[in-house]
Amino acid sequence: MVPALLVLGALLIATDVVWTFTLAPLVQGARLSESVVIAGQMVTTKLLLSQKIFYLHVPVAIASFVFMGVAAYHALRFLVTKDRARDVRSRTAMQVTLVFIVATMISGDLWTRFEWGVWWVWEPRLTTYFILMLLVIGYFVLRNALDDPEKIARFAAVFCVVSFVDAPISFLITRLVPSSVHPVVFRTDSGLPPLMLIPFLLGMAGVLMVAFALYRYALRVNAAADEVEELKRRLEDFDSAASRAAAAEALERLRTKAATVVADGRDGASCAAVVSPATNEPEEG
Repeated sequence: MVPALLVLGALLIATDVVWTFTLAPLVQGARLSESVVIAGQMVTTKLLLSQKIFYLHVPVAIASFVFMGVAAYHALRFLVTKDRARDVRSRTAMQVTLVFIVATMISGDLWTRFEWGVWWVWEPRLTTYFILMLLVIGYFVLRNALDDPEKIARFAAVFCVVSFVDAPISFLITRLVPSSVHPVVFRTDSGLPPLMLIPFLLGMAGVLMVAFALYRYALRVNAAADEVEELKRRLEDFDSAASRAAAAEALERLRTKAATVVADGRDGASCAAVVSPATNEPEEG
């Protein structure tokens, strides 16, 4: 199922890209609007090919939000049930989230360059999403900073649930903050023509399929790796227990041997005491 889903998703993404640059209405040239000040920086809205980037930029961003939610869900379930399988699923979802967050940041920077003429602007959407990326990276730093598996799972689950709070904030920030210059993507009055809506939906479906396929594949790998680590820990515990048992057995043998030697020594001393008077009697003249 996973390979088929991966291939189908890749085909849909390829169809989306080809459709976007062939059939979808092109926005080319430098159509300038009035200059605006964003975070103290003067920029202009050059539309070049920025619209085309959104056909993939938006789906990968949505995928990052979706799997961040999946990670938080399984993290919360782990805190309730203490089931290690939930921790594995949460960690796997966070790995997929990181992949699509990086893809979103790269495509978003390209859009910003084409649209505003700069590589980065500290506006609300970009800032909150950048914070989300730092939180996801911090999640993996936390997991690698501890040695106790139980503490790792528990602390990581709490951190994941708390970090998820930034996801809906980043998604809704363009509606919550009127001053945000980042465009609102999902609107009831968008009215996209079919030549634009169809490739967008194809890209959305393809990206989500690829994301789910990556999640399922990574889940198998992580689950197998966790089983190996658990077997290693059990083997180490068994070796330690066996070593302690062998040491205790050797100590017991040593004590038994020492007791035997002491007993033999006492018996020898008793015999010497009995024989000595007979050998020391004076001879008759």
